[in-house]
Amino acid sequence: MKDIKYFIGLDVHKERTSYCVRDKLGNILTEAETATLYSELEPRLKPYLAYSLIALEASTSYYTLYQTFLKKGYRIKVANTIQLRQLIAKNDKLDAQRLSEMLRLGTLPCSYIPEERIQHLRSMVQMRHALMQEKVRCNNRIQAFLDRNGVVMPPVKAFSKKWKHALMQHLGTGTVGMELRYEYNHYVYLEKTNEQADQEIIGYTKTYWKVEYNLLRSITGFGVLLPCYVIAFVHPIERFLSNRKLRRYAGVIPLSKESGDTTSPGRIPKTTSKALLRWALVQAANTIGKTNTRLGRYYRRKKNQKKKSGIAKIAVASTLVDIIYKVLTTKKPYVSTC
Repeated sequence: MKDIKYFIGLDVHKERTSYCVRDKLGNILTEAETATLYSELEPRLKPYLAYSLIALEASTSYYTLYQTFLKKGYRIKVANTIQLRQLIAKNDKLDAQRLSEMLRLGTLPCSYIPEERIQHLRSMVQMRHALMQEKVRCNNRIQAFLDRNGVVMPPVKAFSKKWKHALMQHLGTGTVGMELRYEYNHYVYLEKTNEQADQEIIGYTKTYWKVEYNLLRSITGFGVLLPCYVIAFVHPIERFLSNRKLRRYAGVIPLSKESGDTTSPGRIPKTTSKALLRWALVQAANTIGKTNTRLGRYYRRKKNQKKKSGIAKIAVASTLVDIIYKVLTTKKPYVSTC
């Protein structure tokens, strides 16, 4: 860090990027705006890059620029957007200045940026989850369509083999049948694409993280797909100093509020930056609740005490985080106790 003379802040957007260069004393040497392309930024920043530290804010457009600077050997950091927004108000014109100043003062809240393989796995998981959600919406549209048109279906589980066979009888050539046929064809396409995506995600995960995948598979409630979600957002486990840090990251413990000598119990955050990780944990907890294991009995006891299944799921999900942390740090599979 002794050879650093300049601090560069980049406010990255899809089309344009603002940049600001400061020296060690905080003086602004240059600032302007250019296209969000390395080929445009590099010539303008070239006099400073060899002796600089660069900071940019995490956004939908930052990753390609970040990777290019990194591969060229330049020192670059990504600001944690959530923490940054708590410190400063949003102002596009001043963002680059603020980033460079925080970088100079050593107060920039940094964000963890995963390696390319993990980033690719995250993208695959997010794409798969979007397909699944669209499939659920399509499912709901078909059932709503049947209800609106008074179509009576057999009293079996929707979209089971027998239910689908009965549905095929209504895919005629009339207006109602035509609309239903298009919707059902879309559902079939999503179902096949989802299955293909599942296999590709599982295969990709086994190729690069076979040990971690098998360790997570040993945990009760985890099927063949949920370990992929966990690896995508948790690996490498060494970046979490404790199981409590991992719990907070997954959003499965309440945020308490403190004021003076008073501490009031908080609530589980409704949203989290790792919503898909929490979704996977809740799915596993839901499966565990149906088993005759220690965790399954704990789930049912919590559910009966609070009269709410949601509280029980989060409680088991929080315990699952502890188990995940232990198996990944010790490299030993989980052994369930009855």
